[in-house]
Amino acid sequence: MKIYEKIREYSKGKGETMKHIADAYGVTPQSIQLYFSGKNAMPLNFLSWYLETHPDIDLYALFSKEQQHIVSEPKAEYQNKSKKSDVIDRIVAILEEEL
Repeated sequence: MKIYEKIREYSKGKGETMKHIADAYGVTPQSIQLYFSGKNAMPLNFLSWYLETHPDIDLYALFSKEQQHIVSEPKAEYQNKSKKSDVIDRIVAILEEEL
């Protein structure tokens, strides 16, 4: 799948219209349609803008020939490190509850 096809499918999945994208970027909907159809090359400025406005796109997947989906997996949320005493207190509370 080519880059313009990946972006077109991603955009369609997001429910974006050509008019919405064109208004946000500052061109005509016809220009966006030409980019998304592959009739006109997608300018680097547009591609940069689109990636900035859609931070969930995985840049590696976008340029990879093997990857079909370009949305990166959500990043894992890490909790703050616990103090040893907090961990011990939780273990003791669980043991007291269970025993």
